[in-house]
Amino acid sequence: MSTMELCVGIVGAGSVGGLGGRDNSHAGGYRRCPEADLVAVADINPQRLQQFGDEWEIPSQHRYETAQAMYENSKLDIVSVTTHNFHHHQPVIEAAEAGVKVILVEKPLAISVELGRKMVAACAEHGCRLIVDHTRRFLPHYRKLKRMVSEGEVGEVRSITYSGARPLLHNGTHTVDYAFYFTDAEPQWVSGFLNDEPVADPGGGGMVACSGGVVVFINCIATRRQSLSDTIIAGTEGQIHFCERRGIWEYGPLVEASGGYGSRYDFSPIPNMPEDLELDDYFYSATREAVDCLLEDRESVSTGSDGLKALEVITAMHISHKTKTLVPLPLEEGLDHVEIRSTGQ
Repeated sequence: MSTMELCVGIVGAGSVGGLGGRDNSHAGGYRRCPEADLVAVADINPQRLQQFGDEWEIPSQHRYETAQAMYENSKLDIVSVTTHNFHHHQPVIEAAEAGVKVILVEKPLAISVELGRKMVAACAEHGCRLIVDHTRRFLPHYRKLKRMVSEGEVGEVRSITYSGARPLLHNGTHTVDYAFYFTDAEPQWVSGFLNDEPVADPGGGGMVACSGGVVVFINCIATRRQSLSDTIIAGTEGQIHFCERRGIWEYGPLVEASGGYGSRYDFSPIPNMPEDLELDDYFYSATREAVDCLLEDRESVSTGSDGLKALEVITAMHISHKTKTLVPLPLEEGLDHVEIRSTGQ
């Protein structure tokens, strides 16, 4: 691996960025990457900006009140955008226009499909890599499951049932994105349901009919404390079942049997699950991915287009619930303006 030094900046000096000196943060992740040097930070809150800068030893002249000022005065290779959900789009677009090579943006990509499309388009136009921090995609555990599916362990994928936690956009973006991580099928029709909560970003879920006859079922009704996040990837020749919180990672091939329906699934633990990274190493894994994408000049395993797909499906669930209709994808002009004003709570 190269030992070149890459200059990194963070937009948004909150806890996810690293406020409080949190090791499990973007700043903490970059500190573990020997090629990365965190040289700048931007935040509109002067007290938070000073505290963050002190905690991560960022020179005072590289603590900026706006992202634009940081881009103009610091020659950055990589930027992490860890602002409030409402404000992801502007610093991403400005970073692309400023020539930053790799941009790692927190999930969800944006609060509307229109804004998400503009972010993806700006990065494509200026030749930079946009990475969405759907954290599990970067972990070797999930990459192993992805390889199993890609190598045909379950046969042709027919359905994916994924449960997660509400709110549907702020947390459910993980759930939807991970479901589509395991299939190349494109979402075509969405039927959605929202919890009866007096908030802009309630819980909910739905069914997504995809190309090739694949169906994805999403359940983000429970709170994070209540959810176990079970997943079933069902194919023509077997199933993968995993539940991270219970430590279950199992695979069952479909085999002939003398009783019942003439077949059964012989489930057993998936052998050799990775041990080189812990499951709570997600921020480090994301920053490592940003560094590696630049050094290896490659696309990420979690692109802006991937993040946009999750955002569009969730937006369609909101529209379906409110209109009591099936919603076709991609969203037509006008519907892409619908905002889910997620506060992140």
